[in-house]
Amino acid sequence: MDFKIFERLKQNYNRFIREAEEAINKETARDQTRSVWFDRHTIEKLLAQTDPKTGGVKIYLGMYDKETLSEREDQERGEAYIGKLTLVLTASNENEDPNQETMIVNGGKVCPPDC
Repeated sequence: MDFKIFERLKQNYNRFIREAEEAINKETARDQTRSVWFDRHTIEKLLAQTDPKTGGVKIYLGMYDKETLSEREDQERGEAYIGKLTLVLTASNENEDPNQETMIVNGGKVCPPDC
């Protein structure tokens, strides 16, 4: 991918999400998620559950609330994540939805606060 296009895509999202946060949440608007990082081991573990030819990683968008913070390892910082967007990775063959819990991973490093 052309680096300029990559930067433009990020800028478009950042502008949109900032304006949406301010319009919806007014004075409680958050500095919303710009990226989520997962380590190599996590991705390889998911890929190992898929077919070598048709397998891949399917990515879902989600948002943390008080009930979903249990997915975070850093519970002491939980409040910082409420209202933050997150990515949920799933092992997938041919774009299928996951059918077992071992195929689903959340808890990547959300930036901000983990930039």
